[in-house]
Amino acid sequence: MGRATPAGDGGDDLKASWPEVVGWVTLNAAYQINRDRPDLSTAFYVLPTPLPTDYDRNRVIIVSDERDVVARTPVIG
Repeated sequence: MGRATPAGDGGDDLKASWPEVVGWVTLNAAYQINRDRPDLSTAFYVLPTPLPTDYDRNRVIIVSDERDVVARTPVIG
């Protein structure tokens, strides 16, 4: 679920992806994302649950495995 270019509105310096939290426990990743961007909400999905197809610029999608470990880079969307 990583992206070649940062997600978001572009043109600003706000963080839009969190590759550093891959491998972290999901809750710890959510805390870090909230510290970096308190203006965003987080949505949690466990593989292989289908991910949303709509884009929401106010949401960060966190995808974890069955052990509750972040499996993909969380991004805005």
